Amino acid sequence: MAVALVAAAIGLAGCTPGPAPKPTPTPLFTSEAEAFKAAEQVYRDYVDATNANNDGIKERDPLNYLAGTALEDAVDGVRKRTAAGTSVKGHVALIDTRMSSATISAGAASVVGNVCVDVSGTRLENASGTNVTPTGRAPRALLAVTFSQSHERLLITRSELAGSSC
Repeated sequence: MAVALVAAAIGLAGCTPGPAPKPTPTPLFTSEAEAFKAAEQVYRDYVDATNANNDGIKERDPLNYLAGTALEDAVDGVRKRTAAGTSVKGHVALIDTRMSSATISAGAASVVGNVCVDVSGTRLENASGTNVTPTGRAPRALLAVTFSQSHERLLITRSELAGSSC
């Protein structure tokens, strides 16, 4: 009887399906132009979320568009402003985007480029509402930005000041 059970178990084990085949990953984009357009849209969405956040609307968190060093730098900035009792008010305007390169491969898309933002519509306020924006701050900033694929979307993974005019 035990032999029959073992034989039946061995027989059943041979009939169980193996692991399902993994689908072949496909690139997130089919062209450089498509990747550039997607990166620009991610940055526009990030600016919109930042402006909403500056207006006190917390449903659109700009941190949701960031990863890597861009996220680390943003979180560090929030911590510093919180510790100093300051907050950002007003709106950033996206002036121009100039994407320069894209890597299009399955599961690892990335885009690199420059972004020009106008920050003249923003100010740094202390807890009493006094404007404490550093004097002499440039009204525009040129940023070197990298976007990297995270699952099925692009996120901003690096953003560094590349110049004070654009």
